[in-house]
Amino acid sequence: MYPISDLTAFCRKTTGDVPPKLVGASTTVVGSKMYLYGGRLVSERKMVSDIYMFDLESFKWEKVAQSPEDDIPQARYFHSADTWRNHLIIFGGMAIKPQSENPEDLCVLNDVRLFDLTTRRWLPAAPVPADSSLVPNARYAHLSSVTADRLFIIGGQDLANVWLDDVYIFDLNTKTWIQRRDYPRHCGTYRSVAVTADQRVRLPQEETRGGQTSARLGQVGARFKVDKASAPAANATQSDSLIHLPYSAQPTEDYPCDIFLFSNYNFTDVQRELEVFTPLSDGDFTVSDRSSSMTGTSFPPGLRFPTGAILGTYFIVAGTYLSQTYQSFSIWALDLINMTWSRIDPGSALASGSWFRSCLWASANKFVVFGNRNGNLVEDYNRRLLSWDHVTYIDLEAFGIYQPPPLVLDIPMQELGLAALEEGLMADFEIICDDGRRIKCSRKLLEDRWPWFKEQRKIFLQAATRALDALPSVASHTPLPEVANANRQEARPDPRLTPRAFNLSEPYPITLALLQYFYSMALITPLQHAPAVLSQLLLLSSTYQLTHLQSLVKHAMHRALSYATSVGIYGVSTLCSCRSLQIR
Repeated sequence: MYPISDLTAFCRKTTGDVPPKLVGASTTVVGSKMYLYGGRLVSERKMVSDIYMFDLESFKWEKVAQSPEDDIPQARYFHSADTWRNHLIIFGGMAIKPQSENPEDLCVLNDVRLFDLTTRRWLPAAPVPADSSLVPNARYAHLSSVTADRLFIIGGQDLANVWLDDVYIFDLNTKTWIQRRDYPRHCGTYRSVAVTADQRVRLPQEETRGGQTSARLGQVGARFKVDKASAPAANATQSDSLIHLPYSAQPTEDYPCDIFLFSNYNFTDVQRELEVFTPLSDGDFTVSDRSSSMTGTSFPPGLRFPTGAILGTYFIVAGTYLSQTYQSFSIWALDLINMTWSRIDPGSALASGSWFRSCLWASANKFVVFGNRNGNLVEDYNRRLLSWDHVTYIDLEAFGIYQPPPLVLDIPMQELGLAALEEGLMADFEIICDDGRRIKCSRKLLEDRWPWFKEQRKIFLQAATRALDALPSVASHTPLPEVANANRQEARPDPRLTPRAFNLSEPYPITLALLQYFYSMALITPLQHAPAVLSQLLLLSSTYQLTHLQSLVKHAMHRALSYATSVGIYGVSTLCSCRSLQIR
């Protein structure tokens, strides 16, 4: 028997232009590509300004050609790299002094350079401002993160290895430094990591505040009735019973993406700190200390050179754990809702070899770790060596860590859509259940939101047109019937479809739940969240290739997973090839 943890991770050998072993290189994920920049060659003690692109889907490296016409940045290591609007943003780092051939003749940098990933060209360096008071001191091994179109530079060290306890902010729209603030903690890449997310997870149950939004939509069961004195629709779903799951959304001024700064130090008696930087609309930011809120039955050990990410409502941190008796690459997750730590067990994939650099492939809910499965972790750590020969993928969704699906309709529109179904608005079609009961609905709405149904309607109309064309033009003349051409492959309409109805052959509750989805583009009713109904909706989403419905059902199943529901969820997720949900 294999342990379950071995099902959550797999290792592959990388191909293509595999980068050499490097020290202090940066890695940045953009979509399904990871970009590696800079670093120092281990073999020659030479710094480089090379860019490599790794395709996370094909495991293949490509060395990115840089135009000789560009102002290519000075080669460096222990710099920072972020992404913004399909650009790489490089700041600072340590370099060899210009015109010096001595690899020990070092300097530190404070330039901001942008590389356009679309054109693969370096943007010209920004001019040095006349007012240098807001320009950060040159530094290396610092932290950085981008949120609200601003680059935050936090901490680091100068050439004399003195801690720089400050925060600087660079406005990426105006390409100017706009703020400096003292920061009363030592932060650097050896002990700390600062991360943010591209999307914010919204919690609608907290934001709606007692159904104020629903109240503005009118009386339940009569929201589309002109005569408000008439009786409301029977069996209308009450607003206070609706279930709105967390969802992903682009950040706004009211709901920005925070920066989470995690530090651990004093590795013999580990101290852990977590602070949250929240950008404000006026360009300022606030800092809140969440260190004392962290709980759990176990906590991360001291992690050297930690890397991290935000996925959904989880903060993920990974790094090298070294003790006298045990060494490993360790991965942990902090639930940002209840502030509880848990360990991510990658099984045997990382049990041996040299693994140091990790990153998040957010769109696939996977954590990616680079290294050499034949290397020696302790020896490579002592040399600060990064290898790129092998890559391990860890399925975070199998641990319940994933990016919730976004909304198709905002919450008031979801509730109005449900009301339109329950009040029979523009109902000109019927869905027939397996017991003969009929549910009135809008054919146009089904065509707009159910691609399979739209295609079947198209085939049905084409068949009807052919049948009309085959009718004799003179009533008295009855020709012999044509023999069908064996080579002619004409799609036949689904026999369950008629001009005014569709026989779904599903029980009434399942049929109603499916229609509630089409009208609201969400799972918001108690009926839809019943375990048996969720299982059938998952099967229907697989049968009719409704990828959005499948993502919503998996989201609801992850949240409803318990000992009581696990057997049913395992069975249906196996049938529908939802491997992550099945493993969990």
